[in-house]
Amino acid sequence: MTVIRTALAATVAGLLLAGFGQASVQAQPTGSATLSPHRAVYDLSLDPRRAARGLDQARGRILFETGGNRCEGFTTSFRQVVELSMNGDRVVMDVRTAHFEEGDGSGFRFTSQSSQNGAAKVETDGTATRGPDAVSVVVRRPRPLNKQIDRAAIFPTEHLIRLVEAAREGRTILEAKVYDGAETGEKLYNATAIIGRRIAPGAGEVEAAARDPRLAALARWPVTISYFEEGRDSANPVYSIAFELYENGVSRQLVIHYGDFSLRGELASLEWQPETACTRP
Repeated sequence: MTVIRTALAATVAGLLLAGFGQASVQAQPTGSATLSPHRAVYDLSLDPRRAARGLDQARGRILFETGGNRCEGFTTSFRQVVELSMNGDRVVMDVRTAHFEEGDGSGFRFTSQSSQNGAAKVETDGTATRGPDAVSVVVRRPRPLNKQIDRAAIFPTEHLIRLVEAAREGRTILEAKVYDGAETGEKLYNATAIIGRRIAPGAGEVEAAARDPRLAALARWPVTISYFEEGRDSANPVYSIAFELYENGVSRQLVIHYGDFSLRGELASLEWQPETACTRP
């Protein structure tokens, strides 16, 4: 069965919370998205609409927190715990990550830890620095690595900003090279985002946490992001994630596809965190 990996974007690129209107005190040029500190919790369950090979049941939770701005840089922390029942056996996967991304996209620091049934599996620690000709990646754990990747690569927070901007502009496709330091920190991904038709403010039924007054007046878009490993000749993505993206960057109704199975994530709670002003565009 496919090993669960994180995407900050999952990852859970789509899980970041961006500020807009009264939710943000930061100056920004027209059309530019600004991130606002937040804490969000998503309840996970097995997606019944897709067959799950060898999997009887799945449940879990995602905890995601982000802070900072263009001046200070962006911090994110992520924890995903999933309990899987497979042929009568119980497996608990626990993944924790922490990132710091420079506000101008010049650098990225990442750490992650994963365990299975309480036993440590992989610990990753590294940095990525943008130079004049390439992005230099230095990984210290799980094994030493020094490599150069395409200078066009962007980091997870910048990817979210571009998604929000593309949606506002009415674009339906956004392609980008994304480096998130996931797994062992070795891989660069080609991310293709498909942005659906705009959903008017207040349209449709949403979960209680998504009824926050700051969200109710905002439009949202259905988004699906497929991640393809750079240099790997395959028509199938390594994994994909779908969600509804609000105009301020909030995500709801997650569907995370892992190949062998899919998980659905419902926004269970949402808290806005204190902000500091930033005058940099």
